Amino acid sequence: MPRTSFLRRLALSAALALPLSLGAWSAHAPAQAQGASFELFGESFRSVDEILKHGRGGGVRFHDRQGRFLGTVGERYGDMVPLEKLPKHLVQALIAKEDRRFLEHGGLDYQGLARALAIAATSGRFSQGGSTLTQQTMKLIFLKDYDRWTRKALELYSANEFEDEIGKRNVLYLYLNRAYFGFGAYGVDAAARIYFAKSAGRLSLKESALLIGSLPAPARLNVFNDAKRAEEKAAIVLDTMVEAGFITKSAAEQAKRQRPMLAQEHKAAILASGHFRETAKTHFDRFAKRHYRGEEKPDATFTVRTTLDLDLQEAAVRAVDVVTKRRAKAMGDAQVALVAMDGDGEVLAMIGGRDFAARRDHFNRALLARRQPGSTFKLFVYLAALERGLTPASPVDGSRLTFANGTTIRNFDNRYDESLTLAEALAHSTNTAAVRLTRGHEDEVVAVARRLGVTSPLTGETGLALGASETTLLEMTRAYATVANGGFAVSPHLFRAITDPDGKELFAYDGRKRERVIAPEHATAMRAMLSGVLTGGTGRAARVSFPAGGKTGTTNDYRDALFVGFANGITVGVWVGNDNNTPMRSVNGGSVPAEIWRAFMIEAAKLGK
Repeated sequence: MPRTSFLRRLALSAALALPLSLGAWSAHAPAQAQGASFELFGESFRSVDEILKHGRGGGVRFHDRQGRFLGTVGERYGDMVPLEKLPKHLVQALIAKEDRRFLEHGGLDYQGLARALAIAATSGRFSQGGSTLTQQTMKLIFLKDYDRWTRKALELYSANEFEDEIGKRNVLYLYLNRAYFGFGAYGVDAAARIYFAKSAGRLSLKESALLIGSLPAPARLNVFNDAKRAEEKAAIVLDTMVEAGFITKSAAEQAKRQRPMLAQEHKAAILASGHFRETAKTHFDRFAKRHYRGEEKPDATFTVRTTLDLDLQEAAVRAVDVVTKRRAKAMGDAQVALVAMDGDGEVLAMIGGRDFAARRDHFNRALLARRQPGSTFKLFVYLAALERGLTPASPVDGSRLTFANGTTIRNFDNRYDESLTLAEALAHSTNTAAVRLTRGHEDEVVAVARRLGVTSPLTGETGLALGASETTLLEMTRAYATVANGGFAVSPHLFRAITDPDGKELFAYDGRKRERVIAPEHATAMRAMLSGVLTGGTGRAARVSFPAGGKTGTTNDYRDALFVGFANGITVGVWVGNDNNTPMRSVNGGSVPAEIWRAFMIEAAKLGK
């Protein structure tokens, strides 16, 4: 073994043997650093843990309705772990990967700087920064808000003094307990718990390599987001540890072959719940602003138990994945949105778009996209008709219809029956019948939509009956949930409870007073008619073996396709379409959306949900 590798191992062993306890300076820190207070970058501190907490941001930890970890938004910190309680191979991996000469320099690696400058001189750009762990630690805690060149100047000016003040062990302690490891995890303990469901002190060599390997770009290279790249980076870390003399080649090869047990059995569901988490964070911020009345809330982690059900979220992910793969040719790059809620408005599953994690796509189509709902809007037309005294057996006219201005109403199936029942007209989504039912009753239809939770602007023109007014998927799902629960207003919500950093409960959802907005007999009749859509109408692709009802919706040129329906106490809305509003290839509400709905509902039933 080379003499330098032996000396490095000897120095690391000596460094790790030095005592370090929380709230105290390392034994080799200079005497002046152990006084009552001292300054770093113009700030006064009394302990290394005060440095660790300096400038730390707050965050929100989200759990599902059963208390299972769902993810974080903002900064999530685990326990502050003393260096002597961390595996030696974790510290070795960090030094080998980030700062090979850490135990030899005094805060600045002049050889590394010279190498970086030489490469920059020949290539014309800085491809290697030459930053030591000391410099990186300064950046993490004190200098992250400065521009690159100002920060570099401050690092070069202060690195040696900074390291002299706190000592090398505290540099390692601060870095490992403050660095970002992706997926909302700040500090190695938070990362260990999120990715491997264990404390940082129990990390294996392979797990340590996976965490350290993600450091160049933790949002992209974490093992949840890109397992293949994470494995490749871990292998590089293990090889550098061999080169540094920290581990043997056989130990590295053995570690490379290991497949660590990841913490989340619901990993795909958690990754796909990004839109839900971001929406939940927005709602939490509004809550915190009201609760603290404009005062600054603590820079710590709050815990929110949400309404989301990870089992149902996973069922939604699988349903979308299976159907979109089978229908890939017709769909192309079309987007998918899904929202599921119970009769009280608790949002149980949500997909705001395809591939949230991979695409960094933060637009939540389930809540924010305003698109034409097509024939799903006929719910309000037919409910208004029932409230006027019609029954499912009442005759309606579905014959051809052309207005004086030349506008012709067409039926999707090209059938124009002169006489059919109200239930048949809804089941077959007969446009001519819906327009006739709406004419002269536009205000009634709009009023029904408003009672059932539609807040988007609605046109009073002929297109009202055909869903020409843009709404959101959440609004339509909310409306159908109102019919499904027997006619009580539904108020969608995301939270069950919120606790502060000290565990004090700040909010608990205890239900709201149920307001009836549909007469019981009309809700019953509407559910029966919507059931007919599945058994003998346009929604046959959504047919299941248990009681269910719903409605298809398709807009002109197949620009939007929807299916909204209910079964077993759950109402689910599915939308498919292109963000730029271009047509799809014959994708209608009775095809892809209905198939996704059916796949989800079958799995939900198996789960006993």
